Amino acid sequence: MEIKFQATESLRMENSFGTIRKQDHIILSVTIGINDDGDYGWFELFDDATGGDDWYAEGGLWFDGKELTDYDGVFGLPLCIIEKLEELGYDAEYAK
Repeated sequence: MEIKFQATESLRMENSFGTIRKQDHIILSVTIGINDDGDYGWFELFDDATGGDDWYAEGGLWFDGKELTDYDGVFGLPLCIIEKLEELGYDAEYAK
């Protein structure tokens, strides 16, 4: 399964020194994919304004049944991905 949608998010970029950039109301193109076995998925998102030059992220999603048990690629999973997973019937409490 692969789902593509647009979302508007507020994002911030951090490193070990703290926040280095943040921006509100970013329009994103988002893709979520989940393999046929349902135990692994992935996500990709990028800002529409620059085609991902300013904001880009991708990572993995791991599931136990319909429960999100882990993710990687970002420090905090963006809310638009959490909400879409829940809309699809997944328990994404782990990422909140």
